[in-house]
Amino acid sequence: MTARVLVVDDILANVKLLEARLRAEYFDVLIAGSGAEALEICDREEVDVVLLDVMMPGMDGFEVCRRLKANPKTRMTPVVMVTALDQSSDRIQGFEAGADDFLTKPVNDVALVTRVKNLARMKQLTDELVMRVTKADQDIISADLVDDIGAKGANGLLLLVDEPQASTRRLMEALESEHLVEFVSTEKQAFEVLAHSDVDLAVVNLRMREIDGLRLCSTIRSNSETRHLPVLVLGEAGDEPRMMRALDLGVNDYVMRPVDRNELLARVRVQIKRRRYSDYLSRRLEERVEQAAHDPMTGMYNRRYLDEHMHGYVTETLQNESELSVITLDIDHFKQVNDKYGHDAGDQVIRQFSARILQNIRRVDLAF
Repeated sequence: MTARVLVVDDILANVKLLEARLRAEYFDVLIAGSGAEALEICDREEVDVVLLDVMMPGMDGFEVCRRLKANPKTRMTPVVMVTALDQSSDRIQGFEAGADDFLTKPVNDVALVTRVKNLARMKQLTDELVMRVTKADQDIISADLVDDIGAKGANGLLLLVDEPQASTRRLMEALESEHLVEFVSTEKQAFEVLAHSDVDLAVVNLRMREIDGLRLCSTIRSNSETRHLPVLVLGEAGDEPRMMRALDLGVNDYVMRPVDRNELLARVRVQIKRRRYSDYLSRRLEERVEQAAHDPMTGMYNRRYLDEHMHGYVTETLQNESELSVITLDIDHFKQVNDKYGHDAGDQVIRQFSARILQNIRRVDLAF
C-alpha cells in the first residue's frame, strides 16, 4: 500500500536518507526541518504517518507530538519518534506525549518500511470509520472524548499466550498491575478464551516450543471474529526477521525481551485505547445504519427499507414456489384523535399501536 509520510528532522542528511528509503517503496514523502513547520504541514495537508526526530532545536519531538495529539484534526495521525536515544525512560516520555511507535537510529530499512505500512494501514481504517460516522457527529474525535472512550487504556482484558516459565510469571505480574490477564499455553485454549470473552489485546510469545506464534497471529487475523483484535508479540534478540514478518501479517506492535515493565505497559495502553476508540466508531456506524432503516417514531422498518427489499421477497417467493403473506393495517378514526386531543396524543397512539404489533409478531415477520 502507499501512503503520505512526513519526515521531520533538522539535519538535512537524515531527512534525505529517510526520504530515499521511503520513495524507493513508493511512499509519497513530505519533509519538514523544524517542529513548527511540521505542525503547519500537518494542519494543511493530509498526512498518513509522521516520522519525527526527537532532538530538534526550539521545539523538540516530544512537544511536537503533544501538539499533534491535542489537535482534533491530527489527533489520529500515527507518530513514530525517530531517535538516537535508546533509554526506556525516553520511550515512556514519548508514549506519554502520544507517540505510536519508535525507531532507533541508525534506522533499519525493513523495520522502517514495515512500521510505516502497518501504521498507515491502521490510519486508513480509522479514517474510513470516522468519515462514515462523523457526518452527524463532528465532535467525535475531540481529545477529551477519545480519552474517555479509551479510559486511558487501563483495566483491559488481556490474553497472554506463552509457555509456563519464570519470565512468563514476571510478565504476568507486570500486566496484572493494570489489567485482568487470561493466561493460556495452547492454541485451543487461546481460541476458547477469544470465543467467550471480550478481549482487548492478545499478547503472543513468538518463541514457543509447542505453538507456532506466527501462525497463531495469522489465524487471529484471518478469523472474522478476531480480525480487528490488537496483537502484541514478544521476541528476543535475533528475532528481528520474525518480528518484521509478524508486523507484515498485521500484528500491531512488539516488545523485545528482556521486557522493560514500563515500556510494556505503555505499549499495551496505546493498543487498548486504539481498540476501544475503533469499537466506539464501529458501534456508532451500526447505529447510523440501524437508524437509516427504521422509522424513529414507531421503531418499525421504514418505507425506504420496504421499497428496497420487497421486490427481493416477492422474487424469492415466486422462485421457490413458497408463500408470502402481506397484511396492511389502518387506524380507524385516527384524525379525530388528533383533532380532539392534539398531535402529541396522536403520536402516543401510533407508538402504542406499533409496540403492540411488534410484541405480537413472529421473528420471521417484518413490520413496516
